Amino acid sequence: MLKLVALITAKPEISRADFIKHYETTHAPLVQSLLPMIAEYRRSYVDSSAASGAEPLSLGFDMMTELWFEDQDALDAFWIRIRTPEVIAQIRGDEAHFLISEATQLFQVDEHRSD
Repeated sequence: MLKLVALITAKPEISRADFIKHYETTHAPLVQSLLPMIAEYRRSYVDSSAASGAEPLSLGFDMMTELWFEDQDALDAFWIRIRTPEVIAQIRGDEAHFLISEATQLFQVDEHRSD
């Protein structure tokens, strides 16, 4: 499978709990409805209070999203659909409530697993 990763930053005025709640109850369902070619969709939220050092983590992002696609055709369909004005308008409209869209970093990764 092919995989994209997005590093996402919450708006500073929103609490971690509210960020997670909005993402899980509103944004993730919206993304899944608009982009059905995503085969798997995972979200991992940074817990800066659980850092191994004495100081809280400051990574420059608050969560990581992982998107898997069955094949190149599905990934190509994703790129076409996400660039559609009505789709991106819905996604950006929702993002305005809880995250900083222009800070999002989206990239493809080459994942390797150890068994």
